[in-house]
Amino acid sequence: MTKTLVDSSWTGQALAVLQRACEHYGGFETWNALSQIRLIPDRLSGLVPWLKGNGRTFPLPSAFEIRPRERWARFLDYPNREQVGIFDNGAVRIEYCATSETVVRADDHRQSFGGLAKNRPWAPIDALYFFGYALTHYHSLPFSLFEARLLRASEIGSRSDRVSVLEVELPADLPTHSRRQTFYFDRVGRLIRHDYYAEIVGAWARGAHFWKSQASFAGFPISLERHVLARVGGLAFPVTALCATFVDAEVQLGRAM
Repeated sequence: MTKTLVDSSWTGQALAVLQRACEHYGGFETWNALSQIRLIPDRLSGLVPWLKGNGRTFPLPSAFEIRPRERWARFLDYPNREQVGIFDNGAVRIEYCATSETVVRADDHRQSFGGLAKNRPWAPIDALYFFGYALTHYHSLPFSLFEARLLRASEIGSRSDRVSVLEVELPADLPTHSRRQTFYFDRVGRLIRHDYYAEIVGAWARGAHFWKSQASFAGFPISLERHVLARVGGLAFPVTALCATFVDAEVQLGRAM
């Protein structure tokens, strides 16, 4: 099954790369049936989490429940065992588990990161926004790229290890790091690298995000290690901006509970 592209910017070659990637990630049948992904985190480290207060001003949840097609995520035991964090297409809230009473909420939290506010340590609701949009967007790929405008398509590497590079402009209403991002796919369609600028962190936060330890769950490949290196232009440097590892994942197809 394929998807018709509305944007005329997509070339036949770029479209073939994207279609191959979608097939590698289970095809549109799996994507359309995907209701929820559950991730059990192991460790969060790196320069950005350290600067922003990981383990000091905000904790690591016990689990993430992600509905990428809805741009929705729930952080369990966050920021404590009595509460849960909800990311809902850019809006965020923390509520009590037992009563669903709202503790704090922000319907347009991104605007709070303007100017010097980018430099602040993150409160739980700040980290909820950042990791909420990151996890929902990451797990919508490559399917959500059909909503993007193609800026450039190229290939790098030798014939045996050829990598296809797609630079795109993402929709303005998509909560994500930045509108302009670059995606690297190997010969079988696996997403191996993802370049972006994390706007809410600061002008210096330009990363090369490597998708590692990919395993298939119910036919849907998930990366259990995400390693982001500092980047200047297209060059990645051995400075870890962020590293996140996960113990396990579970994919639910069909209607979410």
